[in-house]
Formats: sequence, structure tokens, C-alpha cells
Amino acid sequence: MDKYYTPGENIKDYNIIKIIGEGRYGIAYLCEKNTNEKYVIKQLKKDMIEKSKNKLFFEEEIMKSFDDKNFPKFIEKFEYDNTKYYVIEYVEGKDFYELLTFDEYEFTRNEIYDIAEKLLNIIITLQEKNIVHRDIRISNVIMNEKKDLVLIDFGLARYIDSKRYKKEIDYWYMADFLLHLYYSSYDDESTELEEKPWYEELDLNNEELIFLKRLMGMEKTYENTDEIMTDLLKIKNKTM
Repeated sequence: MDKYYTPGENIKDYNIIKIIGEGRYGIAYLCEKNTNEKYVIKQLKKDMIEKSKNKLFFEEEIMKSFDDKNFPKFIEKFEYDNTKYYVIEYVEGKDFYELLTFDEYEFTRNEIYDIAEKLLNIIITLQEKNIVHRDIRISNVIMNEKKDLVLIDFGLARYIDSKRYKKEIDYWYMADFLLHLYYSSYDDESTELEEKPWYEELDLNNEELIFLKRLMGMEKTYENTDEIMTDLLKIKNKTM
């Protein structure tokens, strides 16, 4: 059974501040080292190590391949008390789940398309390394003080192939991400009890609808990121 550390306890020479997340493969802690620098430690769950030995190396290998402001740095890995750990750079800022849920921030169209362009550039960087992230959720994208986006949590990331790990998965996630931003300013004044799909509910023009539907594979799927960027910039320029 996995041990859950509490604030004030130590993992090796890292002092636990708090748990910041838990997923299928691990438990994430915000920690501080004796240098007073903050880090994220991912404690790998023992049962998942046994079940997924051949998959766990992807996260480490993929993270080590980045040297870019849009991705946290992989610091080190170690074993402590018969448990494996990854140490990852801590990124200051707020993820979009926090911005939408707790801050109740309402994104303007200009902000949405600025964010969309930055997110697409991150996907382009991933594809240049033949990587599909497969989990670009609002809780996995952080906006820092400089308004840069940082993509975190590479537990599900894989190398692109033609069967299971297709690049189009990240296009779908991008569309879903943008829908959350559109809904931030949605004002439901309808008295109808029946729920509507997003493409009927949101106030989107035809170009925006087609753009999102193509990203999600509801209409002809985009073949590459150049096509996506071309359509995105057309839409963005019309909102300025």
C-alpha cells in the first residue's frame, strides 16, 4: 500500500508542503528543499509500477527531451523507502481549472484566441518531437505571471504512431479546452429544461463552429497544425 505523506514530513531531503494532486500513476506533492526552492515530487504508485512497467519510462524520457519555457524541467529520480519518485520543476502560476472554478475568470474572445495560439504552438513543439500528450485538460495547463502557458503531467504522453497514439487526440483536447474558455462568459438565460449541445448553446459564428468541429473530428479532421494555425489566425484577426 502506498504511503501518503503529510505536511512537514520529509521524502529524502525534500520537505512536504502539501499534496497537490493524485492520478492513476502517482501522488504529486509540493515540496521544499533545504535551499528553500520549491519542487514537485511525483510518488509513483507501487501497484501501477507492477502493472505498467513498460509504460512508465515514457514520462521521464519525454520530459527530459524538453528544454523549453512551456514545459517543466525533469530534475531527478530516486528511490526512497522502497518507492520510486520523480522530482520536477515547480511552475509558479495558476492552472486553468483554478482560473475558471475558483477565480471565476471570464475570458474575452481576444484572450481565448491568444491562448489558443499559444496552446497550438505547444502542440507543434510536441509533434516536432513525435509526441502526443493525450491529456491537455484545463488542470494540466498553467498560466504564469508572464502569461506564458506551461503544459504539465506527461503520465499519459506517448510517441505518435498510426494506430493508438495519434496526433489528432491532442486536437480534440485543444477544442475541449477552448470550450471551457467560451463557457466562462456564457450566460444561460434560457428557461428550457432540455440541455443543448455546445454548438447550439454557445454564441459562436460559423467559422468558430467549423474550427472546433474539425478539431474534434465532427467534421473533416485537420491534417496538420499548419491548417489549424491558418484557420485560427483568420478567426483571431477578425476579433481584433
